Formats: sequence, C-alpha cells, structure tokens
Amino acid sequence: MSLQRIWVLAFNTVREAVRDKLLYNLLMFAALMIGSSIFLAQLQIADDGRIYRDVGLSSIAFFGALIAIFVGINLVYREISQRTVYTMLSKPVRRWEFLVGKYTGLLALLAIEVAIMAVFFFGVLLSKGAEVTPGLPWAIVMIWVELVVITGVAMFFSSFTTPYLAGMFTVALWIIGHLLADLRQFGMTSDSGALRAVTEALYWSLPNLDRLDFKGDAAAGNTIEAARVAWATLYAALYSGVLMSGAMLLFQRRDFR
Repeated sequence: MSLQRIWVLAFNTVREAVRDKLLYNLLMFAALMIGSSIFLAQLQIADDGRIYRDVGLSSIAFFGALIAIFVGINLVYREISQRTVYTMLSKPVRRWEFLVGKYTGLLALLAIEVAIMAVFFFGVLLSKGAEVTPGLPWAIVMIWVELVVITGVAMFFSSFTTPYLAGMFTVALWIIGHLLADLRQFGMTSDSGALRAVTEALYWSLPNLDRLDFKGDAAAGNTIEAARVAWATLYAALYSGVLMSGAMLLFQRRDFR
C-alpha cells in the first residue's frame, strides 16, 4: 500500500534526522535565545512579559525555519549522493511516494522540534511570572504551519537543483514572503505601471508568509479569531499542495544518471 510505504519513509527520515548534530546545535541556540529574553527584559522599561513573549516566539520561528531549510534541502540530495535512492526506487516505491515520505517525515520532525522549544518557552514564562496569553498556543501552531510551507519550498527546489541553489532560493522566498505586503504597497505608490504589475504579480504568486504570522498579536495579548486561523491554515495547505505537486512532477522527470 502507498500509505504504508510513505509512513515507513517518513519514520526513517525522522530517525536519520535525529542523528544529525545540526538539529541539537540549533535547538541549543534556540534555548539560549529564548533564555536571553530574561536578560533583555532587565534592560527595558516596558512590559517584561511582552519581551518574553516576543523573543520566545521569534526564536521558535527563526530556528524552526533554519531546521526546515537546511534539513529540507538535503533530504533528497543526500539520498542521491549516497546512491541509496537507487536502492529505494528499485523496490516497489514510486518517486512521488519517496518525496511525500521525506516531506511527511520532516514535518513530523519539525512538530517535535517546535514542541520542545515551546515547552522551554512556556517554562521561561512561568518561571518569571509572565502572562501566558490565550493567543500563544495559536501562534505556536501557526509557526509550524508556516514551516509546512517553507519545507514545501525547500523540497520543491531540492527536487531539481543542488542544495546550494535550493538553499539560496528558499531563504530568499522566506525573506520575501514576509515582505510581500510592503513590496505591494511600494508598487502601488510608484508611478511606474510596470513596477505595479510586477509587485502585484509577486504578491499573489509567491508564498505570503505574513498571512501565517500571528506572533505579534499573541505577544501583545490580542484576541486571535478561529476563523483567521482556519483561513491561514487552508492557504498554507493549498500552497504546500501546489509546491509538492510541482516537486513530484519535476522529481519524476529527473535523470539520476
């Protein structure tokens, strides 16, 4: 069954990734960044709780994205460079099953990593007596949802190019994805019709990661509506589906010789 093969590939992906020292290093730096909010709070006159929440959520998002990018771009390349992909595909494993299995495994790994960082984050909040606002769990869930899209971008580029180029393209889209609203606004205020058309096209075609960013509202204690979460999750699911469909199509046509 396809589903069984996908789950086996996903489990092996998690098991292999857990052995990677890069994950532990990134988790350690994430813990240090979250812990540094205690020091930063002592330097500010503003609400300490807001600083704890801001730094904690930003650290989870930043280091989660690094894991998604650097692990995601190497998932396929490592199998090809080590020639283990030939063994897998010589068995009754289709190429799309191989890719979906790797993608699913990385998403499971990211869920574990985000959960670990979230536990440390809430531990800092509780130890300092900072308010745990109702929006924090939603914000953390949406961080993982954003990582679903970032991982899809990484898998898409890694399906047909080298890890170096895939990493460059993915990082670029990660950064641009948080600036699309500003780019669109810049284009709208421009006198150039061509620039307005380009920025509008980029706004609607590239992954708009700002739609998935709930960190500011959660840190400020603002109410986060369930409908907003649902629409953002649907957007991420559809965009990730398009990315993975493209990745599977390109990977299907890739020549391993």
